[in-house]
Amino acid sequence: MFENIKAVVCDIDGTLATAGADPSPYTIETLEELRNRGILIALASGRPADDVMLKYKKWGMDRQFDFIIGWNGCEVYDDKTKEIYRYNKLKKEWIREIIEFMAEFKAAIHMYRPGIFISSDDTDRAWYSAYKNSRTYIVEPDVSAFYSEDNCGIMFRYDLSEEEKIREKLKTLKDKDYIAFNTQVDLLEFSHKDSSKGYALKEYCRMYDIDLKDVMAFGDTDNDNEMLKICVGVCLCDGKPDTVKLCRYVTAKPCYEDGFADFVQRNLL
Repeated sequence: MFENIKAVVCDIDGTLATAGADPSPYTIETLEELRNRGILIALASGRPADDVMLKYKKWGMDRQFDFIIGWNGCEVYDDKTKEIYRYNKLKKEWIREIIEFMAEFKAAIHMYRPGIFISSDDTDRAWYSAYKNSRTYIVEPDVSAFYSEDNCGIMFRYDLSEEEKIREKLKTLKDKDYIAFNTQVDLLEFSHKDSSKGYALKEYCRMYDIDLKDVMAFGDTDNDNEMLKICVGVCLCDGKPDTVKLCRYVTAKPCYEDGFADFVQRNLL
C-alpha cells in the first residue's frame, strides 16, 4: 500500500518521543532502516532548525537528517546544499499587536532569536528551554524588546485555568496575517498565516520534484495539521483529538509505546 513512499517526515515531541525525552533505540533503529531502504528521513519541529540540527548526534545516528523543517515551517534546512531557507516572518508591528491581544492573560512571553532564547518571566521551564538547545538565556520583562524586529514566531506559556477564556478570545482573531496554535498543552504560538510545516514541506518537495502523495508525515498536534493534510498523514493515537480526526491513518500504539516505530515496521518495512 505504501510502496512508493520516498520521504518520511516526523514531528519530535509527542511523535518520535515523549516531550523532553529522546527517542528509544527501537525508534532510532527504525529511522536508520528507512534510510537504508533509500527513503529520505526528516524532522519537523516548532523549534528553529539550528536547534534541531545536532539531534542526530545526540541520538547516536551516523549522519544528518536529509532535511529539517524548523520553526513550524518558517525554515527548511537542506542537508544536500547545507543551506537554511527561510519563509514568512511576523512583522514587528504584528508582534506588538499580538502581545497586546494576550496582555489580559497570565502568560509568559517566549521568543527564539539566533543563538538566544528570550523570556518575559524567569522560570525553570524557560531556562531549561534555552539550556537544552544551547542558547543564551535572557530574561526581558520589557515587552517592547519582543517587537524590536521581525521574527518567525512568538510564544505564550499560559495558565491552564485560563484555557477557555483564551480559546474564546482567539475566535475573535479574524482577517489577520497571523494565526495561533498550540505546540504544547499550555504553549500557544503565533506565526505568519502562510507559515506552516505543510508550507515548508511543499517548498522542499518542489525543489526536488517529489510528489506529496509519496511523502509520509507523522505528528500529534495542531502545528502538524497542515503537514498531515497534504501528504500521507499519520497521527499518533494519543495525539490531540482534532489531529487524530483529520488523519486517514492512526498508529495502533501511543507515542510512549513507540507508536511511530511500530507503524513504520508494520507498514513500510
